[in-house]
Amino acid sequence: MKNKILILIVMILMCTGCAEYLNEQRITCTVNDKWIKRYDDNDVYLISCDDEIYKIEDLFYKGKFNSSNLYAGLKKGKKYEIVVTGYRLPFLSEYQNINKYKEIKRS
Repeated sequence: MKNKILILIVMILMCTGCAEYLNEQRITCTVNDKWIKRYDDNDVYLISCDDEIYKIEDLFYKGKFNSSNLYAGLKKGKKYEIVVTGYRLPFLSEYQNINKYKEIKRS
């Protein structure tokens, strides 16, 4: 019974958008490509990085309102340490969200 309740809570959190704030990870990758996908009147910034796709969207409760600047700052062919939150859910076309990045200089 406890497992069913836990699964239900996790599913509710994921469906209400709370998943965007969970599961923070640091990943090192090279940007392969980037593009903008339009959903109705909303733009989603997408980044291809070492065979994974990430998005860049504002997160109200994190105080993150600089998605356009983050997108513009990431350059193709450069290597970065990125900080992401959220989960990759292919069946819902959900991607992890890039919240910060730092370029890794090649020596």
